[in-house]
Amino acid sequence: MIVRNIKDIEGSDREIFAKNNNWVSKRFLLEEDNMGFSFHETIIYANTETLIWYKNHLEAVYCIEGEGEIETTDDGNIYPIKNGIMYALDKNDRHYLRAYENDLKLLCVFNPPLVGSEVHDKDGSYVKPSNKSKMS
Repeated sequence: MIVRNIKDIEGSDREIFAKNNNWVSKRFLLEEDNMGFSFHETIIYANTETLIWYKNHLEAVYCIEGEGEIETTDDGNIYPIKNGIMYALDKNDRHYLRAYENDLKLLCVFNPPLVGSEVHDKDGSYVKPSNKSKMS
């Protein structure tokens, strides 16, 4: 059984900060945990916009705090995000994630799992996963 306390993640190599200071990701489960997915608490800081394109991963996100929106870049659709909303990037949707006046607190699941140190590259994606991890 795996049991982790968020206080043990904070300040460790499982707490990853964006290079642009738009977010922090606290990574509870990673590839090394052999669960087939990774699980994170991510805070998107207030009044920020982040371009994201997980072309190598699928992600499901559940908002537990704050308000913001997602704008998909292919069609310009805007989806409000607030407490109780779940969204899934089932088609590797390229999008902008915006937090409004308060931080967005999100619970995120990635398939394949992240290794741990990933941050968004210039096109908004994470590096291609190893052969060990395969998307279903």
